[in-house]
Amino acid sequence: MTQQHKLGLFKRFTLNIRNRLISGIFVIVPFAVTIVVVRWLFLALADFLRPIVSKILEVLPRIHLIQEIPPVYIQYAVSLATILSLLLIIYLFGAVAKFVAGRRLLAIGEKIVLKIPLVRTIYTATKQVTTALSLQDNPSFKSVVLVEFPRKGTYALGFLTGTLKDSSNNTYCKVFIPTTPNPTTGFFEMIPANEVLQTEMTVEEAFKMIISGGIVAPETLKTAGSVEQTANK
Repeated sequence: MTQQHKLGLFKRFTLNIRNRLISGIFVIVPFAVTIVVVRWLFLALADFLRPIVSKILEVLPRIHLIQEIPPVYIQYAVSLATILSLLLIIYLFGAVAKFVAGRRLLAIGEKIVLKIPLVRTIYTATKQVTTALSLQDNPSFKSVVLVEFPRKGTYALGFLTGTLKDSSNNTYCKVFIPTTPNPTTGFFEMIPANEVLQTEMTVEEAFKMIISGGIVAPETLKTAGSVEQTANK
């Protein structure tokens, strides 16, 4: 084995490790941020509710059963009340976000957050990743395709959302082409089915590749022919 060949193997080995580490970061970060936020909310609500629950237990009629409640049960009551309150708050935020007035309030809050330098960076990155993770479960994304975009000779990953036919019975693919590193925006194109290449990538793999700017990507991009060919098989 030549020295040059050894260096090539070492380079591929280190590149493979780097890609796996980056891929792991993209998987872990959304979960870590969610855990930190939920834990902070839980502790804040627990500190707020503990004296309230204690006061309620104090003013309850002093019947025999209540007097014999162990202190540990009071702690359980606080924890249960905290969990229920946290779920209620999350539900209310979701309900408010469904209304026009609620969306406006959330937009105002988002604008305030985006004006804070460090917080803006963390918030934007977290929102992009969490939104992307929610999008990858979208049943509208039928498969990952490869299209020539924005010009002939250059290719972009897209998500096939369906097909349609024109009056001459020609088939066109409806393709959403996301931008990087924020896949929540992009371009909608209707492309002839014979010009759209079907890939063997999963939607999750495609999102990782787009968000990372191509750093996290499979070693080989396998295609199965055009959408028109695969449909006729």
